[in-house]
Amino acid sequence: MNIILDFDGTVHDCAKIFVPTIRMGTDYLMKNGLMEKREFTDEEIIGYLGYSPKAMWEHFAPELESSIKEKVSRMISDEMDRLTLEGRSVLFDGADKALEQLKKNGHTLIFLSNCFHGYMEMHRKVHGLDRFYSAYYCSEDFGYISKPEIFEQFKDKYKGSFAVVGDRYLDLETAWKHDLLSVGCTYGYCEEHELDKADILISDISELPSAIEKLATKTTGEL
Repeated sequence: MNIILDFDGTVHDCAKIFVPTIRMGTDYLMKNGLMEKREFTDEEIIGYLGYSPKAMWEHFAPELESSIKEKVSRMISDEMDRLTLEGRSVLFDGADKALEQLKKNGHTLIFLSNCFHGYMEMHRKVHGLDRFYSAYYCSEDFGYISKPEIFEQFKDKYKGSFAVVGDRYLDLETAWKHDLLSVGCTYGYCEEHELDKADILISDISELPSAIEKLATKTTGEL
C-alpha cells in the first residue's frame, strides 16, 4: 500500500518550533505598524498548522502587501531552520518505530506537506527521513495548490492502493476527494470533529502500523 503521510502534526511535533517563530513574525509586524497590536494565544497560532504559507496569510492577514508577506515568511522560515539545527525540532514519541514498522511491512511511504521546499529538505536531513520515505512532495514545488491537486500530479507513478494519514482536514481531504482510505491522527492539532470522516482514528502514532494493516485488508490483494 502507498501511504501518503502528512508531516507537521502527524510525524513531527512541530508546535515546538511553529509557535515561537509565528509569534516572532507577528511581533515584527506589530512593532513596525503593519498589524494592529493584539495578543495571540498559542492555541490561535496552532490553529494555522497544516496550512500552506500562502493559505495561512490569506486567513491570517490578507490585507498585507505581498512583499511584506514574503519578507516575514522568509524570516519565519529562517528562524524555524535555526531552531531545527539547534535541536528544538522533534518527532512525536514513537514516530521512528512506527515508520520503520510500516516500511518493514512492505508499504511505500510518501511525504506530502503544505510547506516550503527548504523546510522539507531541512527536516529530511536533520531527522534522517530517507530511512522511511520513498518520495517527497511539498506545496511550494507545485505553486501552493491543494494536497488533492498535488496528489493528481503524482498518483500515476505508483501501483496499488493509497491511504492518507494526517491530523487536519487539509490532509485528509485528499482521501475524501479521491475516494481513498484515511487515518485521522487525533494526537496532532485537529479541532473537534475535524477528522470525523476518517476511516480510522488513532490517538498515538504508535497505533499507526496496526491501523494501516486494518485498512489494507479492505483492499484487494493487500494484507
